[in-house]
Amino acid sequence: MAEVVVHGPERYAPPIRPKFRETEPVRTPRGDGVVDDLVGPADDGAGWAVAVRIGEELWVFPENDVESTAPRADTPPERFDTLQLRLVTELTDSVDAARVAERIDRKVRAVVGASVLTIEAERHWAEPYFYELDVIVRPLGDPVDALRKLAAEGGEGWLSCRDDGWRCDLWWNAEEDEPGFLVPEVRGAEVTFLPWDSPVFRPETERPLISV
Repeated sequence: MAEVVVHGPERYAPPIRPKFRETEPVRTPRGDGVVDDLVGPADDGAGWAVAVRIGEELWVFPENDVESTAPRADTPPERFDTLQLRLVTELTDSVDAARVAERIDRKVRAVVGASVLTIEAERHWAEPYFYELDVIVRPLGDPVDALRKLAAEGGEGWLSCRDDGWRCDLWWNAEEDEPGFLVPEVRGAEVTFLPWDSPVFRPETERPLISV
């Protein structure tokens, strides 16, 4: 059985709000453009990196290399720590997929506790077009604890963990005769922890958050 070990404290850095919001006009070393989205921490972890659309191209810059060119009506929205689940099934019927989505919604809430959750089912792009479910969870409690609880649900099915000190990705798979993840219909999963409240990297001694 794979051992699941949790590392690190509940919070390792104070929250840092992004400087820019989506669609905000900005000036960059490559010219003027419009903010597309926040992409993650800058290389030094001292601030965020943003994607900026300049003409037909998308460039990524540290926030400190970008300046707004328009007055702001309000501050950029706050970001929250998020868990993203990509759940793979062998379902091909939309009604069955919708029913499984409802059960997954209830199960995830039961596992992680109070949270804001969205779930969407879509067919995989290739045959046999099995349904996959995208689940986004914003725990209202400690997000690392929520990640630990989800990891415990995976039992011995975890394949690997990749942790760069900010983002943590886990992969899970079930053999034909093994139980599913969260519900029997889920046969493969990717779980990603995105600590959007701070771009600061955890020290090497606290990586990975979870060993499997």
